Amino acid sequence: MIAAGGESGDAAFSRDLILDGARRFDLRTTIAWVEGVGLSAWAYYGDEEMEVPKRVYARMLRANYEYPFVKFALTDDDRPMLMTELPAAGLDRGALARTLVRLTVVADRLLDETAAAVVDRGSLPDWSGRTPRNAALLAAYRDEVEATMPAWEPAPPRPRRRGLLERLIGSGP
Repeated sequence: MIAAGGESGDAAFSRDLILDGARRFDLRTTIAWVEGVGLSAWAYYGDEEMEVPKRVYARMLRANYEYPFVKFALTDDDRPMLMTELPAAGLDRGALARTLVRLTVVADRLLDETAAAVVDRGSLPDWSGRTPRNAALLAAYRDEVEATMPAWEPAPPRPRRRGLLERLIGSGP
């Protein structure tokens, strides 16, 4: 937890977390509880003031239909976010854990296709050596959460495109 608003006994309070998935790291997430309404969780999907290409935004909207219980939306300042809501009835620790894992799984699955919304110019950092901060949470709930989602395989790596000079001169692979 990196920040908090209100106390746990209050009628409304929030907590800010940073979650890691298996492929997507540093997913800043806010959890808000309103008594009698329920819990909302939203993950800020990209940096502030980033221009999201239309094809990436269209992919996010398509994911709204493909993935149950989560939706992409835009904030007032056009910042993409991934969100979900849970009703107050039946909310327990397991439901909250599944919700957090669900956000990370969707962010993991869509990382390659939505890289332009995650970081400037779509150039993802090298996260190959990192381990998730919340590995125990992922281990406990990931299989259960993925069982409710469509089948998925990571996209094969795309071959590097040769630049104009490489093509004209004939150098490179």
